Amino acid sequence: MKRCLYCGRILDEPHLHGWHQRCILSFFGTKEMPILDFDQANLGLHATQSGYTIPGVQKKFSLSLDHTKQTDRLTLVEKPPGYIVKLQTEAYEALPELEHVVMHMAKIAKIATVPNALIQLNDGSLAYIAKRIDRIFEKDHVIQLPMEDFCQLTGRLTEDKYQGSYEQCGTIIRTYSRQHMLDLTNFWYVLVFCFITGNSDMHLKNFSLYAPKDEHFQLTPAYDLLPVQLILPEDPQEMALTLRGKKSRLKRSDFLHLAEHLEMPEQVAERLVKRVSGLFPQWEVLIKESCIPDPLKPELMELIRSRIDRITAE
Repeated sequence: MKRCLYCGRILDEPHLHGWHQRCILSFFGTKEMPILDFDQANLGLHATQSGYTIPGVQKKFSLSLDHTKQTDRLTLVEKPPGYIVKLQTEAYEALPELEHVVMHMAKIAKIATVPNALIQLNDGSLAYIAKRIDRIFEKDHVIQLPMEDFCQLTGRLTEDKYQGSYEQCGTIIRTYSRQHMLDLTNFWYVLVFCFITGNSDMHLKNFSLYAPKDEHFQLTPAYDLLPVQLILPEDPQEMALTLRGKKSRLKRSDFLHLAEHLEMPEQVAERLVKRVSGLFPQWEVLIKESCIPDPLKPELMELIRSRIDRITAE
């Protein structure tokens, strides 16, 4: 039974591109699926030669939606890019599928996420695609929204993105966010979710503030959510930055201590832990029905189950 690569619901009729028409309209703003006339090999090659690659472990690059021809196309052209695409990699299995399923899990947990989906390339491989949230595309012009990651906000170089603590991240939010109390709670909730899903790579560049209107900065929707410890089980670190002075052997009390540091009411933190830990049955269904390879499904579910046990233990 085939499912839509955007929303995950059953496709009620055959689609070569694997999307509902309504989902195409929602994500791309077009009636038909834009043409992406590349496969994994030549897309990566063209991106590198054209300078549209983005630094990082995964092969990722920027694409623009070109309306100038008879059919809409996703292209590597010299205009403001609206999408980020991540390819499969030989070193690690199914990174696009894993990122998409964890982003979907976050959505179920009522965490705001950047719009994202999977797309099928000419060679049949799946790639992950996310819409850029710092661009507003009007008919005749593009508005670029102010957006700064936590590395930039602290004056750190990219290579220093693992230097710092989540307590310091709270200070950044309190200093720059126009809605800092709401953002501090959302930031803490994302950290709890990342611990549960084995995401040990939430460094300073994976949190950002942006100004979607009137120069009022706020925390961006979540992005780059991957179950890193499923991919790198030998890595002993459970978090990218320190939490209460450590990166591993974390427990419930450490997260509650951070909540107190962020001036969150204790009952709010307790309620959010209860909410997210109660989502396992829904996540289990999602994982079983997802595009990730079957051998990885029980491993991901066991990772999540074990983390829920830890964060709910007194």
